[in-house]
Amino acid sequence: MNMSQKPHLLLVKVPSYSDVIAPPLGLGYLAAAVRDSARISLLDGVRLGLTPEKLYSIAKSLTPDMVGFSVVSAAKDPAVQCIDAVRKALPKAVILAGGPHPTAMPTEFLEENAPHLDFVLRGEAEEGLRILCRELPAQGVRDISSDALNKIPGMAAICKDTLICSPPAVREDINDPAMPAWDLMPPGQYPKAPHGAFFRRFPVAPALTSRGCSYGCGFCSVPALTGGKIRFRAPQLVAEELLTLKTRFGVQEAQIIDDNFTANKAHALAVCKAIVNSGVNLPWTCPNGVRMENLDEELIQAMKGAGCYSVSLGLESGSAKVLNRMKKGLSLDHAGEKVELLAKAGLEVNGFFILGYPEETRQDMKATLDFAKSLPLTRANFSLFTPLPGCPEWERLSADPAAMEGLSTTFSQVGYVPKGFSRSSLKRQQRKAFIGFYLQRRNAKRLLASLRSREALYYFARRAWHWMGAS
Repeated sequence: MNMSQKPHLLLVKVPSYSDVIAPPLGLGYLAAAVRDSARISLLDGVRLGLTPEKLYSIAKSLTPDMVGFSVVSAAKDPAVQCIDAVRKALPKAVILAGGPHPTAMPTEFLEENAPHLDFVLRGEAEEGLRILCRELPAQGVRDISSDALNKIPGMAAICKDTLICSPPAVREDINDPAMPAWDLMPPGQYPKAPHGAFFRRFPVAPALTSRGCSYGCGFCSVPALTGGKIRFRAPQLVAEELLTLKTRFGVQEAQIIDDNFTANKAHALAVCKAIVNSGVNLPWTCPNGVRMENLDEELIQAMKGAGCYSVSLGLESGSAKVLNRMKKGLSLDHAGEKVELLAKAGLEVNGFFILGYPEETRQDMKATLDFAKSLPLTRANFSLFTPLPGCPEWERLSADPAAMEGLSTTFSQVGYVPKGFSRSSLKRQQRKAFIGFYLQRRNAKRLLASLRSREALYYFARRAWHWMGAS
């Protein structure tokens, strides 16, 4: 590399099976953050169906100076293969990784990918990547001293046989950059398989109004990975981004995919007001699941007035015992009231439920199905519990190899087997829940009415086959 030039950075979302094929916001924010100090290429391995062989050829062709991988736990095995392929193609390149899995298990991930992987950037990597991109043309990143590495937010590395492992980086100001690098991941290039599966208009784009979550649900790793705090974007920036997505990229619908859009009522109301004032007139949904404490008539009407037509709720279980073990802080009566309030306002209400939680019984699972069927839900999803690294249950369960089936699973697959179940019997309970819910005529009609094109029907059928057939 000519030292007077900016380094070339290739960002890669590691390919693995996913129901969601949507622009990778994390990589988009990283790209926007380092544009002043690097030339950027971005590969969404999920959208492209990228194989290690294809990645090898692309890396050979692009010859980047640095390659950064975004890795979720379900993609940890493909990540090993991809990192190996890039190292073979680019012996002198700097290779780093980030995302939920390396953040939660940095030492293990470094060891699994030694000696090909140089660094892990834990947590929110914008600042750490900026530093690396500035240092690369100056002296070569591999020559940075351990003292210098220790000063990089979120850095984990094995430097001269010494482990460096900083805490996950958590950014206080999430207004810089103002929005992701949408030109590197145009929403119009994506298939009709967005988060939550269902939409009214296309193209669809995801957007964030906040980062992080301060709640302590036993099944969720987000607080551990983001410092247990929530930070908010300026409402005006959110509105400006939605307007940009519509006018420049032809986006027809947005998805607010915050970990908890309703965590702060005042901020949620301000976002809704900014959207209305911008005149963007863009329908949007909350498919990621929101907490219910702050959902009242004022907030619901504000969301609806700003274009929101669908909200997903983390209802999780119809068993008070299981909810207590989950540390959900939710009562069944309270949850039912919120569902009724949303439905009365004319919004679609979708429920997330978890089956196979530790200490859960068949009676608990029946209570969950009965609870789901009693509510005016548009759709319901029944996931199998997977103890992801970083979640509170991980610490309790990971020492029991008999119960753990491995990390490389999706929520449709058996990743953990509670006492009293086998893999096959647990999977049967999940199928029973889906069939029991959608055999209700009203639920089947609502489901079918949500499928608005042949392509959407194809991706729904693909998803249903995976969820019902995967073991």
